[in-house]
Amino acid sequence: MPSEWVFLIFCLIPMASGGTTAPSLSASPIVFARNLFRALNDEVPPVNMMVSPAGARSAMTLVFMGASGKCADELRSKLILGVSNKSEVAKQHAESWTDECSCAKKGVALRLVTRLYVNEEEKIRSDFNDMALEFFNAEAYSLNYLNPEDSVKKVNKWLEKQTFYTVRNLFTPEVFNSESSVILVNSLFFRAKWDKIFPQQLTQVDDFWINLLQRMEVSMMRQIGQFRYGESKKLKSQILQLPFERSNLTMMIILPTAIDGLPELEEKLGQLDMNEVAAKSLMKEVDVTIPKFRIECAVDLKVPLQKMGINSVFETGQADLSYLFEMKTPQKISEARHKVFLNVTEFGCEVAPEAEVQPEVLKKNPDRKFFKADRPFVFAIRDKKNVYFVGHFIKP
Repeated sequence: MPSEWVFLIFCLIPMASGGTTAPSLSASPIVFARNLFRALNDEVPPVNMMVSPAGARSAMTLVFMGASGKCADELRSKLILGVSNKSEVAKQHAESWTDECSCAKKGVALRLVTRLYVNEEEKIRSDFNDMALEFFNAEAYSLNYLNPEDSVKKVNKWLEKQTFYTVRNLFTPEVFNSESSVILVNSLFFRAKWDKIFPQQLTQVDDFWINLLQRMEVSMMRQIGQFRYGESKKLKSQILQLPFERSNLTMMIILPTAIDGLPELEEKLGQLDMNEVAAKSLMKEVDVTIPKFRIECAVDLKVPLQKMGINSVFETGQADLSYLFEMKTPQKISEARHKVFLNVTEFGCEVAPEAEVQPEVLKKNPDRKFFKADRPFVFAIRDKKNVYFVGHFIKP
């Protein structure tokens, strides 16, 4: 197992029902991503939003490992974990994340951060923590809930360090009290350089249309090059994929044709997965203009997960976490906090500036495509196996 994993997670196709074929295990992360993004869009107001489906699913799979009975069955179904026993589920999780995080050696930094906090009055099963450490690079950790100030200080300090200080002050003292049960913390840290960085001298202030009547100035990056590009009549959108250096990961941007086209786009994306969308793009010469932007987003995972049908583990009397605790106890997941951060610049995501790059001198090309993201759009950092981040940018 790797000594360090680099993704930060705090922790879209409808679930199969009667007469419908269930998704394959290899497609499960993509399906879960679609379901989670759709559930969040139903709840989140029109603001900048981002979530890590890969991180959230990993964290809830760890919860599944501590669950039993109908509670575990529900998690298995909605997380699309298949019929394998828990040992196999844990091994499959470790193998998939080992593959994903090996790209850190190739230029992309991913750090998966997950921890379960429990009241120190409850005894954690040692075999659970052995499994969590080996297969999830995670653990269950005891805190004194009756000393909330100290608990908050410990949790926030740990999280800041694990996320290279990109996530700060997630918790406040009222979260920890005598009524609190298991608290899930999950995040995914991401750092990667563009395969083709944007020349800084081409970055200019331009208008970004928030809606048909409102616009704001934002720094817009520009470059011309060969990128995977497509146009979808069904989505009424342009599709662009920006690859990261020495990696299979790309940032896919789905840009509605209309300034006010984001709601319709996201409704249609609720019926498609990201691989289907990506398949509509081919290599073209593209004149690309996109904004520099930062998104920091905290998500209460309980809300979208309950909308997706994961309920028992959050309810007193229904949650069964008997593989987490030594004694059978009426514990549940009382908090499921997920926070992610993304900073997009000319050089990549959370990448330090480098020596200035000169723009290429290109001949006129009548077939050149133009992609200008000057209005709200959907973005996803993904590969064919998983969706690590998905969100929308609405306002600078």
